[in-house]
Amino acid sequence: MFQKMDLKKPASLFEMKQRCEYCQQSFEPEPGYYFGAMFISYALNTALFIAVWLGLEIFYPEYSLSLLLTLIVISAILLLPFFFRISRSAWIAIFIPYQASKETR
Repeated sequence: MFQKMDLKKPASLFEMKQRCEYCQQSFEPEPGYYFGAMFISYALNTALFIAVWLGLEIFYPEYSLSLLLTLIVISAILLLPFFFRISRSAWIAIFIPYQASKETR
């Protein structure tokens, strides 16, 4: 679904293929299709923020607000490519169900 990642070229982290290699399904069924993936990304980031907050609360109860915000920002930036890919993959899976061909069964 996504192009191969190349750390020398950061934009490659967000590039998608035009079509599925096996079934030729378009990965962009209509303009703005992935707008809804934003909500999945929002949920993932909310879960991340809560996990960072709870982790600090459990392991370092005397944390400061600046430490909490710094950890949240760093973790959100590091996980951005992963969350981007997961949210788009989940969004397309919701509306275009996977159908294995007879050859792969």
